Amino acid sequence: MKIDSTGFGWISVGNIRYNHDIIIFPDGKIKNRYEGFKGDSHSLSKEEAEKVIGSGIEVLVVGTGQSGVLSIPEETKEFLAKKGIKLIAEQTSNAIKTFNTLSGGKCALFHTTC
Repeated sequence: MKIDSTGFGWISVGNIRYNHDIIIFPDGKIKNRYEGFKGDSHSLSKEEAEKVIGSGIEVLVVGTGQSGVLSIPEETKEFLAKKGIKLIAEQTSNAIKTFNTLSGGKCALFHTTC
């Protein structure tokens, strides 16, 4: 799976454009981040991280938005570290490049606006 590109409010994966934040699960399934979402769209809570990761995950890539506004609380970082999951958080345009270079157990959450 290759992420093609992103712009304010959208991301393209495999030539399909999504006009919302997305989650990419380890099996390659893509989900709208806001389906069943509770919380602050500009923060990645521990509870949301629990829903994103799965077994065999080594890396969670987080696209923090076009301007890097999405925050990751210390509680979430500590949770991921205890699970042995490496967190890579970058502005979304950089995070898609990083995601595309990784292999193996990876998942991602991409914030597409600010």
